[in-house]
Amino acid sequence: MKTNSAENKSLFTGYSKKKLYCLAETYEELAKLYRSRRGSVDMTENKAPLDRRDILYRNELRETNQIFANHLEEISEAFLEVADTVLQVSKPVEHKRRALIQHLKKHGIQARELIFIEGGASRRISMEARSTLRREIPADELAGLLSVYFDRRLMPSLDSTMTIGKGYALFIFEDEPGFTVLSAISRAVKEDEKISGDNFSVEEYGNNQMVAMISDGMGSGEQACHDSCAVIEFMEKFMEAGFSKEKALIMVNGALFSQNPGENLTTLDICSIDLFNGEADFIKAGAAASFLKRGMHVEEIAADTLPLGSVEEISSMQLMVQLCNADMLVMVSDGVTDALGEFGISRLKNLLAKTNYVNPKELSDYLLKCAIGSQGGHIRDDMTVLAMYINQNNNLSNNKIG
Repeated sequence: MKTNSAENKSLFTGYSKKKLYCLAETYEELAKLYRSRRGSVDMTENKAPLDRRDILYRNELRETNQIFANHLEEISEAFLEVADTVLQVSKPVEHKRRALIQHLKKHGIQARELIFIEGGASRRISMEARSTLRREIPADELAGLLSVYFDRRLMPSLDSTMTIGKGYALFIFEDEPGFTVLSAISRAVKEDEKISGDNFSVEEYGNNQMVAMISDGMGSGEQACHDSCAVIEFMEKFMEAGFSKEKALIMVNGALFSQNPGENLTTLDICSIDLFNGEADFIKAGAAASFLKRGMHVEEIAADTLPLGSVEEISSMQLMVQLCNADMLVMVSDGVTDALGEFGISRLKNLLAKTNYVNPKELSDYLLKCAIGSQGGHIRDDMTVLAMYINQNNNLSNNKIG
């Protein structure tokens, strides 16, 4: 018995959702199990008083079970978010499909399996294509042809093949985001140390989210570098797997707290930029202030929060700003503000207000040089400056694809 492709896709989608809901329920049940174990450790058949060692052990076991339960609940919620994601899949009407295929064929590209995918702010075109020329064709060239045809700026997505060869391959194109970001980093290692205790990351994730992070390990040297590097790497892996940065932060904090509560504390500063609408939100866990420079005006972005690993349930603060063309965002580790003295934040704001740099590398180098100069050339702590220049694109029509 045959079923058409639309029915197969519908059945597959329903089956996939059911599996994800089942996984979410399983993890939720595991979380309940760990919470019940948390309570059971208080129950003993022996009514004799417990010695101090037993009490400490039982308290540690309760805390560990609580952390596991929290992690499992976060995973359960992540599965539910994926299951509830709504994607609308459609094919172009026949005469438009044929017209597009002929349009691409004139430029040496044979295309098939055209599909439009829409979900939330994301709108994509998926197709299989191969080159009929004697050369490989960059996917950017195909993106340009599609941009002209659909009267909108399109670009290859991060998960698309980037070169069109002789054999068919899958290509995915999406709307060019409304904003692009140029970033640069400048760093200095504490004198008498060989390695910085600061680590950073600037990556683009799904749905056109660019995320910049600075993590500062407690102290300096190899151990501080190890701690801050672990935080950055775990955050990257969780976000690549589809976890929100908020959930990733909770899970990383729980992992750190379960190992050595109150020890090896690590700060984390996160700036996430929505490249479609230019919204930037900051999450700070014990991190130094950040800054938004718009012309001569400088806005401080700060929150009084604790570093990761200091408490079982981290209380981070989320701050949102709307970006404009030619804005400059600056993130620093506390070594920079501390180097500028008692009024380090005010001095940094004044320095930013008086500069006219539009090149982020020139700006980050300048701020780092000022911080080092204010201490007579000494570097008493690791310093990191991350600068980002915001450029607003002029997109073509925003009509629906197809």
